[in-house]
Amino acid sequence: MVLVALVVLSGLLWTRVFGSVEDINAATTCNPPGAPTAPPEVSGQPAQVPLGTMLHREALNSTTPVPPQDVQVRVLNGNGESRQASMVGDELASLGFTKAGADNDAVYVNYDLQCHGQIRFGAAGMSAARTLSLIVPCAQLVRDEREDAGVDLALGADFDDIKTTQEAKQIMQQLQNWVPQRDEQEGAQQEVTPPRISEELLSKARDVHC
Repeated sequence: MVLVALVVLSGLLWTRVFGSVEDINAATTCNPPGAPTAPPEVSGQPAQVPLGTMLHREALNSTTPVPPQDVQVRVLNGNGESRQASMVGDELASLGFTKAGADNDAVYVNYDLQCHGQIRFGAAGMSAARTLSLIVPCAQLVRDEREDAGVDLALGADFDDIKTTQEAKQIMQQLQNWVPQRDEQEGAQQEVTPPRISEELLSKARDVHC
């Protein structure tokens, strides 16, 4: 009888865990971009570019983050909110990220990004995107064909804040503190090992309500 109860309880717990994982993925999934409602010469928007591949929220969990000052972030207006992209860019800069400017989104040209936002990156920018995802945990991950390591943060209609946790700030501090050591040993024979960040801290950094 006790064994049966334990099995049932275990099943309920796993159901709750999987349910919460599905809930957070649903809450951070964005809509596909709509077709332009007007040509670029009329709308004043850039010509629409392809979105890329939408990824699972945990897609970069095994990727090592880099220091925020190594991450060039361009903030994009995907929701039509005036000046919001510039203000978010300033906020990210205050957390140590390198600003790459703000612009209108060339993917969601109708300002119809219906979610918190998207972090877009290419193969060279996976570690940079991992770092940004710790600071903006409600943004969907999108991989595209860009060749550089820069990342874009596109702001959606549900965006209200970057939702930075204390754990995320702690990770940023650890990464920033490691930079002088890395720079001092750059070019030396020995490999400079990045700081070891606990999996628990990385998990808690993105544990927010989206």
